[in-house]
Amino acid sequence: MTDEDIYSEAMWAEARGQTEDNLEQTLEITEDTVRHVPQNHSCGECGNNTPADFTTDLERGEVSCNECGSVVEENLIDQSAPTRRFDKDNPSVDNAHYGAPTSNLYADKGLRTTFNPMEAQGKDRHKSFILKRINQQTVTNKERNLAVALRDIERVVSRGGLTKTVHQEAVNVYRDAVDKQLIRGRSIEGMVAASIYTSCRMVGVPRSLDEIADLTRTGRKEIARNYNTLKKNIHRLKKMRPASPEEYLERYTNNLNLSIKVRSRSSELLRICFNGGMSQGRNPIGVVAACIYIACVECGERRTQRQIARELEITEVTIRNRYKEAMEIMDRDKDESKQA
Repeated sequence: MTDEDIYSEAMWAEARGQTEDNLEQTLEITEDTVRHVPQNHSCGECGNNTPADFTTDLERGEVSCNECGSVVEENLIDQSAPTRRFDKDNPSVDNAHYGAPTSNLYADKGLRTTFNPMEAQGKDRHKSFILKRINQQTVTNKERNLAVALRDIERVVSRGGLTKTVHQEAVNVYRDAVDKQLIRGRSIEGMVAASIYTSCRMVGVPRSLDEIADLTRTGRKEIARNYNTLKKNIHRLKKMRPASPEEYLERYTNNLNLSIKVRSRSSELLRICFNGGMSQGRNPIGVVAACIYIACVECGERRTQRQIARELEITEVTIRNRYKEAMEIMDRDKDESKQA
């Protein structure tokens, strides 16, 4: 049997139990991946029901009318034979490529090599046991640590309710750290926490250091230290902008069930405070908490400092200190407006 016989459509028809007449009707493919199949279709727009006036596009999986261009059928299943074969002696064996695409979310990118001795034949079972043991012994420490780290990232992302985009970006950041050899001398948990913290800032769903520390078994200082290491050594992280206070504001006002009026006033107060120099050396979350508290008082929506502090995971003392500074900036801004 020659190579041309392996890929002939007659052979595929014989393997599927089809006749030559059925083969001509179902596998009439043109060079530009568009085929004309004589099937019974009826156009609801122009009423055309001539089989030759309908075109099937294999790339889009659609059947369209040649008279008016309307799509009469979509989401077709491609019944053609696979393009690659590995067993020329047995045409009924389907060895085409199937399965999910590769993904960086897995240590082996989804291309796992496994040996199951129980599925092997009796004479090959001993060989399968040996191959399985050799495969386990050839795994390096780098691959093993990467698998552990990626499982930890998946666990933390799931526990924190973070998005898939954050998960993907955290894995990419951690892989960059492995390639730059930044893991040496550092714990896997600390670098995992720093990767997730970095990915949250990159995607635009910022989380504070304390929130990431609560999700992991890592301290706040260690996360900050590892984050600075990542930002210093990975080139694409050097241009990353700091988290915008408005991103925190939108999130916390939603959690506190505040009205649009309070959100608008909080955003205005936040702009006044940061223009007045309050952002220098201050935690942005504390400034956001003070602006939310002032807006609630002005708009008549009661929220205590304890409620806001519990939701933003800061202390009431921090809110009171930022509140006093914000009021001073607002008073100074009013005086300047009167003088102008």
